[in-house]
Amino acid sequence: MLERFTIGCGTSSNSSKLIHGGLRYLETGRFGLVKESLKDRKRLFELYPDLVEMVPFYLPVYDDSLRPWWMIRTGLGMYDLFSQQPQYHCRYINNKDFAEKFPGVKTAGLRRVYVYYDGKTNDLELTRRIAQDAFGSGCAVRENCQVVSVDGDDKVFRVLYRDSSGEHEVEAPLLINAAGPWIDEVNAKYCLPHNYRNNKVSGIHIVINRAVVPECMFLQTNNRRIFFMIPWDEGKTMIGTTERMENCTCDEVQVQEDDVNYLLDCANHYLREAVSQDDICHTFLGIRPLVMDKNDNTDATSMSRDYKIDIIRQGETKLIHVYGGKLTTCLSMAEKVSARVS
Repeated sequence: MLERFTIGCGTSSNSSKLIHGGLRYLETGRFGLVKESLKDRKRLFELYPDLVEMVPFYLPVYDDSLRPWWMIRTGLGMYDLFSQQPQYHCRYINNKDFAEKFPGVKTAGLRRVYVYYDGKTNDLELTRRIAQDAFGSGCAVRENCQVVSVDGDDKVFRVLYRDSSGEHEVEAPLLINAAGPWIDEVNAKYCLPHNYRNNKVSGIHIVINRAVVPECMFLQTNNRRIFFMIPWDEGKTMIGTTERMENCTCDEVQVQEDDVNYLLDCANHYLREAVSQDDICHTFLGIRPLVMDKNDNTDATSMSRDYKIDIIRQGETKLIHVYGGKLTTCLSMAEKVSARVS
């Protein structure tokens, strides 16, 4: 495995820190993705119990919520059915108990409050642990190396890379491109044939220098999107995330002020004591790769939040591109890639 910098230094350390089934994907009929995500959530929890913790998420529904309480309850019921973990099924709590637990959250117009469960993790440590497990199974990991060229013929790929000790060449009949959001740039740089492309969608998060909620919250916005408020280290709160289409390279994507203001406005719609830019102690940004056919020029509604495995065969060689995906489904995605390797 050739890594440009260090394991997990990109999107894998800048996510929302959640191992989740994707509750909102039910609304668009992505039932298969939700089932697979919940299956992998359970497996990651069992494999890495010190890194993946099941925690409650409070989901309040107000008079002005665009999704009514009965729709939310139906979705949560499906989520429970797909999860096959009855100990983590959703429940209803009354408004009085919610107000006592969340004194900093407005209750005017509050209709119902539900509690469901999802996983919370340290995404960087989880990524590194998985890489460590691969290393223990015989994988050679090379960090801080730059791929200089990718050449080959019908029998073998030849990859030339450079690290602190100089240039090295490796040969193999199989090459896997798992560059995440950078996959299109890798394809262009090394002239690799492919059948899909990514649209880059950035998601920014802000960290507030005080605790505004005691537990995780899943909340609706006034444009049918969702966002989280999650307790953070040392009495802080993480708020995220946004969805901005990016046209620049991955390394050029930056946190935008209007995205920061958007998250502040979303949070202040629910908080009794407003938060401002003065309360922000940290921001971070990850890029989600959304998959499209390489000749598809339609709008964002055609983009998949699932992953695609693109196989290019030439003679005795096989090139496998891994497009899209999310942290939660890393196990299923890896197993499917492995099956195509053999």
